[in-house]
Amino acid sequence: ANMLLVRDREGRQQVKLADFGCTRVVDEEPEGAELEPLGTLQYMAAEQLQDAALPLTNKLLSAVDVCALGRVINEAATGKVPWSTWDRDAVRWAVRNGKSPEPPVHDSSVCECEVSAQLRRGLLALVQECCKRDWRKRPAAQDVAAELRELAGLQPAP
Repeated sequence: ANMLLVRDREGRQQVKLADFGCTRVVDEEPEGAELEPLGTLQYMAAEQLQDAALPLTNKLLSAVDVCALGRVINEAATGKVPWSTWDRDAVRWAVRNGKSPEPPVHDSSVCECEVSAQLRRGLLALVQECCKRDWRKRPAAQDVAAELRELAGLQPAP
């Protein structure tokens, strides 16, 4: 999924999710060529790097998006791209093995706001749930949204 920033009719900024994960370039590959998965490695889910192809279902694609969302939440909380200091092979290993990126911690050079320890713990738990190795155990997107609203102290949308 890709996150797009747009303005609504009243000029307020909104985040829209756009899923380009199903797009593929159709071309003949030389026999025996290894195809590189499409997407940004730091935001991929473990199942995107598996050797055996999984059948593409809506539930699987949603779980892949939830994992990417977890990594975006982590980036928003840390101000850093997941595994930003690691080389590509180490990131591939971490993603393939379902490892979580750096836990969200308060960095005053990124944000001068105060982030409570409770909020950090909640975000860390949410990121870990979103990025579970087994895609079938990840929460649904609406559950992630509800948890974020709760962590922020907001009421559910009508």
